[in-house]
Amino acid sequence: MDTHVTIDIRASYLTTCIVLRRIVLTSIDQSFERINVSGFQMPVQFSVESIDYLADKFNNCGSLSDESLSYLTRQATSLISILLQDACKVLRKCRRNSLTAEDFAFALKLHQLEPMYGGYTISNHHRSSFQKLKKDNRNVYYIDDQVIPLDQLIQSHLKVPLDISLRVHWLAVNGKQPEVIENPTVDISVRSIPKKRFTKSSHILSTEQQIYFKNLTETCISSNESKRKQALAILSSDHSLQAILSRLILFISEGIRVNLSPQAPTDRSIFLNLLIQMSDGLLQNEELNLKAYLHYFFPAVLSCLLARRTSHDHWSLRDLAGKCSGKIIRKYATAANDLQQRTINVFYRILNSNEEEYTWPTRYGAFVGLCEMNSKVIIQLIFPLVKRLGERIRLISDVESSERLTEVIVKFLTMAYRSIDNKIESNEKKLYEQFGSYFAPLIQQQLILLL
Repeated sequence: MDTHVTIDIRASYLTTCIVLRRIVLTSIDQSFERINVSGFQMPVQFSVESIDYLADKFNNCGSLSDESLSYLTRQATSLISILLQDACKVLRKCRRNSLTAEDFAFALKLHQLEPMYGGYTISNHHRSSFQKLKKDNRNVYYIDDQVIPLDQLIQSHLKVPLDISLRVHWLAVNGKQPEVIENPTVDISVRSIPKKRFTKSSHILSTEQQIYFKNLTETCISSNESKRKQALAILSSDHSLQAILSRLILFISEGIRVNLSPQAPTDRSIFLNLLIQMSDGLLQNEELNLKAYLHYFFPAVLSCLLARRTSHDHWSLRDLAGKCSGKIIRKYATAANDLQQRTINVFYRILNSNEEEYTWPTRYGAFVGLCEMNSKVIIQLIFPLVKRLGERIRLISDVESSERLTEVIVKFLTMAYRSIDNKIESNEKKLYEQFGSYFAPLIQQQLILLL
């Protein structure tokens, strides 16, 4: 980013505050008190045109550059998303179903941000409105208080005063009140709202469902290939699995955890492959919704993808786990849960780590996980790392790891490069500048084979 853009972004900090406050006040004033949390969905991003309009309206420094507007758009989207999530937390703590401006005010206070002025809250009897006052060539906005006629105030009845309350108790003995049944202690604690107790109940399956679950799981991990294929086909197509979905997810996650532990047998790749195939079958089933079980399901898949060397043949396990990871991201990642960005941060940190911190099989899994998301991730994140990765792969002493890494990197880079450049006969100099001397000839060879 050049110096002009940096100064432009810093100079537009006040614009960011004004724009965000305008968005918040407008949204709160119109419909925040009517929003139902269960049906609320945060848009992926505010449009650049809306931010540009508000910046031109409230900023006296002139128009902003495209990079500054893009920066302000990302900041506005991120800040509003975080504030709405915290406001929903306040809402759930208060045991309510509708989001109000007071919840949003608590979220602003939690992040030490300036509160909203003039917002409509439950405690207000009417909507407050700003009044404009011009003073010393400056526009000052204030809230006009409700005007109460003096005669109405004089003629109004006085409030009934609090009555005096007396309580009979035993005399104190040596300065202390005796604790006996006839002399109960005065409860001076604040009246607390009684807690609603929920009875714990387990999800009980019928006898038929238990038999179905037992036969299905045993067949999925059996050695009979034909029956196993039939069981995997059931996982990918049967819509009645929703009743036993929680048990299936628990079976997969616990099976992966046990087989990845140090106490597990030496050769664990076969059983882990079968469990990941079950995961892939569940992801292919369009009738099932795994969103409620991602906190069990997704870590188990990532464990197979990023674990240290589990057995001699672990590359196919990482490839299949990477495909499952990409399907989960594409299907369940939203702007609210930020699942894709958090997963990208984990993978990117592993690829940029030192030699001693992570093994090359783990880096292989991180690379496959990034590439299986989409080609945009490859172009924006992998392309800048290819040169340095090539120089590091040259120095790997393990021949198998070096060959596997080279093969998978060339495969995904060729697909991504072809999607952005349809000219197969791209000049050799451009390939060498972008991918380095290690990967450029291999990618060029693959592009020629695709002719």
